[in-house]
Amino acid sequence: MSGMSASSEGVRPLHRMTPLRDDPARGWLSTWEQLRIDFGGWVLWVLYAIAMWTLRQLVTWFIFFHITPFMAGRISLFTVGPLALALAPGVRRSILRVKSAWTERLLLRSAESVAADDWNTLTSEPDGTVVSVVGWMRGRLRLEQPVGGDNPVGLALPCQHNFPGVFQSLHDFELVDEEGRSILVRVAEGRIYGEPNVALDSHELRHLFGALGLPAGATPSGWHVHALRDGDPFLVVGAKTEGVDPAQDGLRGAGPRLTLASAPGRPLLIFSLPAERRAV
Repeated sequence: MSGMSASSEGVRPLHRMTPLRDDPARGWLSTWEQLRIDFGGWVLWVLYAIAMWTLRQLVTWFIFFHITPFMAGRISLFTVGPLALALAPGVRRSILRVKSAWTERLLLRSAESVAADDWNTLTSEPDGTVVSVVGWMRGRLRLEQPVGGDNPVGLALPCQHNFPGVFQSLHDFELVDEEGRSILVRVAEGRIYGEPNVALDSHELRHLFGALGLPAGATPSGWHVHALRDGDPFLVVGAKTEGVDPAQDGLRGAGPRLTLASAPGRPLLIFSLPAERRAV
C-alpha cells in the first residue's frame, strides 16, 4: 500500500468493503425486525412510484391543455418514463442508506438498554455470552496515514462501489473504563457505526483511498470520514471470551484476559458515542 507501512503498522484484522445491501450486522436482528426494515424499504419504493405517477399526470394535464390534446398521455409517458429510470439508481442508493440507518438505530437502542455498568460482573459471565460495554478507546497500533492531523486507530469511509457501502480499516484495541480497567477488543469481522467526524478535501480523499487500497472504481460518498481515535468513547457489543493476549509478557508467557470478539453470524458492533473524549 502506498503511504502505509505494513511492517510498522502490523496487519489490520478489520480491512474490508462492506456493501450496505449485505450488511452483516443484520445477523443481530430478529426475523420480525428484518421484515420491518425490508417492508419500510418497499414502502419507500412505492412512494417513489406514486411520485412518478403523479408527475406523469401533471405532465399529461399540462400537455393536454397547453400544447396539444392528441396523445398527451403517450407523450407524458415518453417524457417521465426515462426520467424515472434515470433517477432509480440514486433512489436505490438512498433507500439502502435509509435502511442502514434504521438498522443502526435499532441495534444501538438494544445495546444501550443492556450495556454493562459494572465491569466486575463481566468476568463471571460464561464464554460466548453476548455483552455490551461502554468505554474509551486505547489503541495499540495506528494507521500511518494522518487523518485530520491525527493518526487514528482505524477509519470508516462511506463510499460507493456498485452499491453504497463503507470501507472499514481498524486495529485491535483496548476499551478502558473510568477506573483504568481495560478489555481487549478483537475487531475481526466487526462492523463500525458512527457519524463521520473529520472533513477532508478532494486531494486528501484521493490520497487516503489510494493508501488504504480501496477497490478500483470506489468513490467517496461525501467529504467526511469517520476516524476512530485514542480517547474516543464507544459502545462495543460482542461475545465475551477469556482470550490470550500475546502483547502481555510475563515469566510464564501471555495469560488469559477479558476479551470481546465477533460471534458466529453476529459481527462485533462498534458504536461511536456523542460523549467527551478523554486521555487514556
